[in-house]
Amino acid sequence: MKSARKGAIVVYAVAIAMLLLVAVGCQSQKRGAAPMLGEAEAVSAKEIKEANKEETKKVSKLYDFEPEPLTVAQCAQCHITVFEDIKKQGGKHQLDCVRCHTQFHMFNPKKRPYETVIPKCETCHGVFHGKGTKTVRLTNCASCHADPHAPLIIPSAEIENACSSCHKKEAKQIKKHASKHTTEVACVDCHADKHGFIPECNACHESHSPDIDPNDSTSCMVCHPVHMPTKIVYGVETSSTICAGCHGEAYDLLQKNRTKHTELTCAKCHDVHKKIPDCGDCHGIPHSKTMMHDTSKCGDCHGTAHNLPS
Repeated sequence: MKSARKGAIVVYAVAIAMLLLVAVGCQSQKRGAAPMLGEAEAVSAKEIKEANKEETKKVSKLYDFEPEPLTVAQCAQCHITVFEDIKKQGGKHQLDCVRCHTQFHMFNPKKRPYETVIPKCETCHGVFHGKGTKTVRLTNCASCHADPHAPLIIPSAEIENACSSCHKKEAKQIKKHASKHTTEVACVDCHADKHGFIPECNACHESHSPDIDPNDSTSCMVCHPVHMPTKIVYGVETSSTICAGCHGEAYDLLQKNRTKHTELTCAKCHDVHKKIPDCGDCHGIPHSKTMMHDTSKCGDCHGTAHNLPS
């Protein structure tokens, strides 16, 4: 009995010793593994740091230069419609975009309104046409030149009162030589389709002579300068049939009663419109000085110049 109990005690003692040894071994392993894990973490952090440095170097190289101003071709890649407008109708505005646009993508509806971002015309042009008058102000360039990328495409309907600011000569003519072109129509009634449009006279007027092509306005303007149509001018060789369009009665008399006057053009005697020449200008002094004292009475014997007695 005693020996069996002693054996059991020995077994228990051995088992406890083994358990203690296992526990001590595990702790030793833990203490020995810790330095190995720390070394791995240190290596990993170093690699990441080196990788970050390399990436920074790459990014730095991307920006390691002084940028050149944008070219027209580069701007056109995004602003193709503007490019096409200025290419076709830009006139003297066919410049490098950056000449006018020194800031880019600055528009912000809350902080930077559009009108504060776009270039100001007066920076280059000053107040080109002057400030205008109290009734017609000329300080808003865009009221006529609506598209700065096509500055000469001007919507005529928008500028009725401003035409004279550029077209001073025409404005002076039409004011000085009053006609229905002055009192009954405005500039935009004739120059209606677009700025610079020149209409044909037959759009409003019928030809008054068979010698005039109704589709050829230049023939009309030989006698009737368009902005002073009542100041009629013509050459001495102008056909009498043209005059007949307005002076039909005189022309018919000349044709009916053919005399030496019939062979002359109207302009030969009437070299200035509405001028009534003195008979003596051509005929000299065919009678005594007493008779020629008053040439207004030539017609008492000779009838009118358009209907001389046979």
